Amino acid sequence: MLKDAVGTQPGNRPLGRALSTSYAHVVVTVAFLDTMVQLPLLSPFAASLGAGAATAGFILGAYSLVNMIGNVVAGPVIDRAGRRRTIAGGMLIAGAALAAYALVRTPGQLLLLRLAHGAGGAVLIPAVFAWMGDRSRDGSVGRSMGYAGAAVAIAAMIGPAIGGFGRDLLGVRAVFLGVGALLCVTAISALFFVRDAAAPQPPAERTRKAAVHAVLAALGDRHLRYAYWSVFGLTFAMGVLAYTFPLTMDRAGFSAGRTGAFFSVFSAAAILVLILPTNRLSDRFGRRPLIIAGSLAVAIALAFLPVAHTAAAIAATMALYGVGYGTLFPSACATVVDATSAANRGTAFGLFYAAFSLGVTTGLIAAGLAAGLAAAAGITAYWLAAALLIAIRLGLLAAGRRRSRQRA
Repeated sequence: MLKDAVGTQPGNRPLGRALSTSYAHVVVTVAFLDTMVQLPLLSPFAASLGAGAATAGFILGAYSLVNMIGNVVAGPVIDRAGRRRTIAGGMLIAGAALAAYALVRTPGQLLLLRLAHGAGGAVLIPAVFAWMGDRSRDGSVGRSMGYAGAAVAIAAMIGPAIGGFGRDLLGVRAVFLGVGALLCVTAISALFFVRDAAAPQPPAERTRKAAVHAVLAALGDRHLRYAYWSVFGLTFAMGVLAYTFPLTMDRAGFSAGRTGAFFSVFSAAAILVLILPTNRLSDRFGRRPLIIAGSLAVAIALAFLPVAHTAAAIAATMALYGVGYGTLFPSACATVVDATSAANRGTAFGLFYAAFSLGVTTGLIAAGLAAGLAAAAGITAYWLAAALLIAIRLGLLAAGRRRSRQRA
């Protein structure tokens, strides 16, 4: 049986398990809070240091670039060193880098810290989800991943508000310092409360060749590839939404506050799906039916967004989008857990989050390119994202049928 993160006495196991689970969800929320807090802060802060538009964009994108590459490299490290050390180390690096934002005076200094921040996050996020997978009990993996996804969604809801209100009340540098300190304190607590489900790998298995073999083995696993393609399609759509939705709402005459409220509808719908008994559906009916259902819900929402003109219609469409996200994401995470053991789960989640980051990045780029096509050919980025989601589903279905014929 897996050890809980908080020690328990024989007569007090239910309480200890509840405390352990609550602590784990706090760690997940804090792990994502730093990136969410920065959303309303970083662009203006870079500009205040003298960065031009292009330089500011490069500084913002540096985190994602390092994070995406680092996810692949970090996976085998997580399996070799164990969850406790990689969660604590990754969170400490990310927290220290974020706190140091408060000290920078030039765009170059901020860029260097963004690179360090991205490297810390590259280790932290897959380590946290590998740990959550280790803690999942048989028959309730989907439920556990649902709660973990809800913790991420909560960070996405409260993070920008903390950043915005904190800047107005205390100043941007105080926000960076405070949230960075929170990450560092949580990192220290992880050294005491996070437990590894398996012993770190012996030195003989810590070679570069072994790490490359682990990555290639994960990429060769058809169940993992299914999860990677699924999360790539989901986050590609998120990148498109993040770029396009505020612009279309502005052209439609909606205020920034109303646009933010629409995003809150999306988050609230996703959280409800993630915490209600719906989070057990993939445990009962299987991962793939829920991934397919989530993909279709997101694709339908994207298809209808360009023709939703009233506030009620937009809110309903964003709610459907949230339901799709809340259905697909934990089912994809649970697929990774199902297909791995504690010995290779970190590697698998490293690749999972590399696909996650790649989807967001390419979605943002595609949305920018599609902005020119919209005027010329009437093609919206929403429809391109919906088409990609359907194409991924059809491609995975065709690949599955090919394998079935080959086995027959």
